[in-house]
Amino acid sequence: MENKLLQPLLQAGLLDIGDSDERLENIEKSITDVETKLKKEQSLLPAFTLVGLDPSINANEPVLADVEAIITVHWKALRAKFSETPVPIIRAVILNALYNIGTEDQKIARIIYLTATNFYPYAKLGREKEIVEKIILDLSKLAEENATEEWSLETEEPKVKLPSLKIEPLKIDVKKVDRASLKKSFFEGSSKTHTGFLSQNNQDQWAEVFSQKASEAVGNLIESSIGEISDSMDISGVSSSINKFFTEFKKSLDQSLKSSFSSIQAVERRSKLLWWKETLYSSSLKNSYRSVNEISQTIVMAGDLYKQLPAIVPVSVDYLLRDTLLLLNSEASKKVKFSELLDEISKDSNRAVLSDYFKDVEPWIERISITDFIGLLAHGKVEPSTLKQYTGIESNEQVSLADIAVMILHDLMAEYLISKSK
Repeated sequence: MENKLLQPLLQAGLLDIGDSDERLENIEKSITDVETKLKKEQSLLPAFTLVGLDPSINANEPVLADVEAIITVHWKALRAKFSETPVPIIRAVILNALYNIGTEDQKIARIIYLTATNFYPYAKLGREKEIVEKIILDLSKLAEENATEEWSLETEEPKVKLPSLKIEPLKIDVKKVDRASLKKSFFEGSSKTHTGFLSQNNQDQWAEVFSQKASEAVGNLIESSIGEISDSMDISGVSSSINKFFTEFKKSLDQSLKSSFSSIQAVERRSKLLWWKETLYSSSLKNSYRSVNEISQTIVMAGDLYKQLPAIVPVSVDYLLRDTLLLLNSEASKKVKFSELLDEISKDSNRAVLSDYFKDVEPWIERISITDFIGLLAHGKVEPSTLKQYTGIESNEQVSLADIAVMILHDLMAEYLISKSK
């Protein structure tokens, strides 16, 4: 596959490989190997995306070590040129691989897009900013195109197209009557020299003998001819025509039913979401969202909405979530520092509610999503001050409750898409 980002990355200075064609070839081979790895292990996509987007990523990040090992297979003198971890080159390889596999597969495009849009607003991008924006924009178009098709209503009245039934005529070989044999039988039946007729010159006896001989001859001839005609009949043309008719009919009927069912599904999805927004009822709390505070509302609402959605959703669902949250809290779009928001989440009153919404796991070394960090925070496994260490986001960055809700929804959707690929 052509690496469309290589030239822009070279121009941006992320690939410090000089004018060596051999080194460029080694980088292209490394990109191909990373693509293969990510296609096979799609659970790695979020971490690779977060690392690829972050110019400030810690050089000890495990993802960097994994990709460097892949590059070294092809460029054995890598560390002879770079004494320290060549983060820009590794990120360039990751970004190329992500872009290539994302443009090939809509599901992978969605995973990368959902993960990238959560971190992108907080990434301290430099010369690679336009490249990263191109990746996100191109993959978002693919993801949205797919989602729009899934959620669209059928405007054309479904019609079953009946194919024409053309039956080929039966092929029958024409059999000629054996006139000589028939004449001989009739002659024998009417002959006055026939045995039995010589002893008596009786008309009745002659008629009896003639009718017997004649009927036997004609009967044998008819039976023989019918058998020969039956053997020569070719009904394959008729059978083929009928089978073709019903095959085409079934295909048209299936297509019509599928279109109708898709449209019904789209209507049902929208109806359920509108009912959810109108009632403000939480299926997980078994109560109104008003029964908990603004912090818990945000996280619980994102989780509840996720459970109602199919694998593929349009970006408009993000706005549904934001708008529903604003119905409960008019200040849900107000920006505050991450540190303030995380301090609120870590309070016992909120942790008591939110710990049930996240798996209780131990912290891990590699880069994680904001949703995973909030989960660790809800279980008391990390401190709010470690936000940058785990996510790459500065604690003084601004975020709103509505932003957090959408970020959690994105991470949950990406995780679900990954699980569908196993």
